[in-house]
Amino acid sequence: MKKYEEAEQDYLSGLKYKDIADKYDVSLSTVKQWKRRYWNTENVTTDKKVTKKVTKVTQPKPIQKAIDELSDSELTDKQKAFVLEYLHISNATQAYINVYDVTYEIANKTGPRLLVNVGIQNEIERLRKAKLQELSVGVFDLMEDMVVEARADIGDYIDFGKNNQTVYERDESGEEITNRPETDDDGNPIIYRNSWLQFKDKEKVDTRPIKSIKMGKDGPVVELYDRNKARDKLIDMLKGEQNSNVNVNIVLPEQEDNNGE
Repeated sequence: MKKYEEAEQDYLSGLKYKDIADKYDVSLSTVKQWKRRYWNTENVTTDKKVTKKVTKVTQPKPIQKAIDELSDSELTDKQKAFVLEYLHISNATQAYINVYDVTYEIANKTGPRLLVNVGIQNEIERLRKAKLQELSVGVFDLMEDMVVEARADIGDYIDFGKNNQTVYERDESGEEITNRPETDDDGNPIIYRNSWLQFKDKEKVDTRPIKSIKMGKDGPVVELYDRNKARDKLIDMLKGEQNSNVNVNIVLPEQEDNNGE
């Protein structure tokens, strides 16, 4: 009798995946693979009683299906774990440390090197696409966000301007005498130019392009996302869509970058 056939009897008797893996000296993913490929799970025995397993037929989520396919791939168990860890933290060096339990010096060389493995690259790309599908996020959703950032202007969020203020003489009580402006040495009225700035009501603006709002030493500071970076990303997306024979036409206004206070 083959290992997976013996293991099936253990599974039907109620033994857990981990215990089966330990008993037959195989990985947990191997046990799960046996279950999918070979085992008849219509009847499951628990505490020596045979009960009918009622299974609700549901469509597996894209990411779960992708993970199951990863288990069936030709990658080693360590490589599969590296793929999942990298997708979780997006850091090849740290992912390698977490999976292979090596020093930073070793992982800093071997982690990025493992990342360029064609098989691993394919699995990472496949899992990423599955996650996007599950989240119902497509390239056009991302393009819309990029367009919002690329078109953002600081004037959408603040009003500013200037006005002139005449300096008037004051009476004994300190009140201004509005018909008697102070004059300079040449007899001209003294006029100061004032600048003003105020935020627009947040309920009347699209806040998506705002990266941060904080208090600086001279007052509030508004920072927008980098419009040039957004445009570069849009160009890359457009190239990708054109290569896929999808016609996309997005017109960006010719404006200078306006991140500011």
